[in-house]
Amino acid sequence: MLNPTTARNALINVKIDHNPIGSEGMKHLADGLKMNKDIQNLSLTYCDIDESGARHIFEMLLFQGSTLEEIDLGGNHLRNDGTIMVLRGASVAKSLKKLGLQDNQFMEEDKVLDAIDFCMKKN
Repeated sequence: MLNPTTARNALINVKIDHNPIGSEGMKHLADGLKMNKDIQNLSLTYCDIDESGARHIFEMLLFQGSTLEEIDLGGNHLRNDGTIMVLRGASVAKSLKKLGLQDNQFMEEDKVLDAIDFCMKKN
């Protein structure tokens, strides 16, 4: 029998792709994950997350003890403001190595390009 103080089966991959959780679902998910020290990979592609859900992603990325290495947000509806918010969080994420933002309806406008540039330089 394993000793619970020395052995731990941590969940490190979470994949919720193609589930319409929306921004309200993202809020609840972020509440559960923003203090998580185990999750390394999080995939939320095509989950109907919009600009308001980006704030919850931002808060989750700010957690200093996070070991999150990869987050895929492709196919959502973050648009310009939501993409910028996520990039701000990613710019301070300590262990993040890969961020997927493809197909999120953002434009190549100066403020978005500046946020991408800042994120790349900061992180």
